[in-house]
Amino acid sequence: MLAACGDAEVSDTTSTSTTITPVTTTTTEPTTTTSPSTTSTSGPTTTTDTVIDTNDLAEGSGCTPGGGSLPDGEWYGLVVSQGADSLEFDLACWFTGDGAVQAAAEDGEESPPPNDYYVRNANPETRDVPVASDVDVVFYPDGDPTNEDTVSYDEWDALVAQRGYELGVWLEVEEGVITEIREQWVP
Repeated sequence: MLAACGDAEVSDTTSTSTTITPVTTTTTEPTTTTSPSTTSTSGPTTTTDTVIDTNDLAEGSGCTPGGGSLPDGEWYGLVVSQGADSLEFDLACWFTGDGAVQAAAEDGEESPPPNDYYVRNANPETRDVPVASDVDVVFYPDGDPTNEDTVSYDEWDALVAQRGYELGVWLEVEEGVITEIREQWVP
């Protein structure tokens, strides 16, 4: 028996214990365990810089489709001559942004190029590309980009002859035939 001083009550202290039962959860998702892997080398390691072909940075479908007819895609270049149902096209590379900076520097030209674009025309080959009969042409009658107009190929052919100059163009080619022509305005 315990004795206490003063009027304090005597309390019986008992110890209790709690048992925790683990809960098991089962999931239906598979679990994958991967062992860590180690790699050892016996000599010094070297890294190589990745070389990017500048032509891969060109806008549209690029500018290196190989020889022969122009494959399907969107192509930039210059119109050398126009006929009633085809045009002679000089494929070129159109670059903007970082691609323009890199291409101009590679070619020994001013880099970064003025107006944030650069045209590379290193291949003298031209291609005769058939024009679909219902082609519309987006063009700039007076060279002002705010005066964009859309006309038929025949009308554009006549207007270009009157205008006396040509801008570069984008051709949309499907199944080997031009389905759309858009002049490229440049400052």
